[in-house]
Amino acid sequence: MTAYDKALQLLGMREHGRKELERKLIAKGYGREESSAALDRLVQEGWQSDERFAESFIRSRLRKNPEGQALLRARLVEKGIDSGLASSVIERYFDEHTEEVERIYAEYRKKTLERKGELKGRAALARKGLGFRD
Repeated sequence: MTAYDKALQLLGMREHGRKELERKLIAKGYGREESSAALDRLVQEGWQSDERFAESFIRSRLRKNPEGQALLRARLVEKGIDSGLASSVIERYFDEHTEEVERIYAEYRKKTLERKGELKGRAALARKGLGFRD
């Protein structure tokens, strides 16, 4: 199986950032040059997009484990997404899905406060970058 085929297989399972795919390919024994060429081709053909990955990542994190924008940005950068791209995708996503995001945050705040109590709940929310709104 070529690096291109392996990367395409990985993308068939879920979206991946370019850096993440590159790390996986190298870990599987593909060379840097072969991996880079395969990823260039995937980007050119529209199979891989860091922007699409970032959007998918944000959507997933908000549904499974809500976090504030700064923490989401840091997680994307950890995954190899350019900081500027991460910021613009987050800004656009939050602008386009304002009501959904506010509903998710409100539900998460309520559950956290019920589970942990007022004081510990507020601290937990602050660690997630969600703060508390009265």
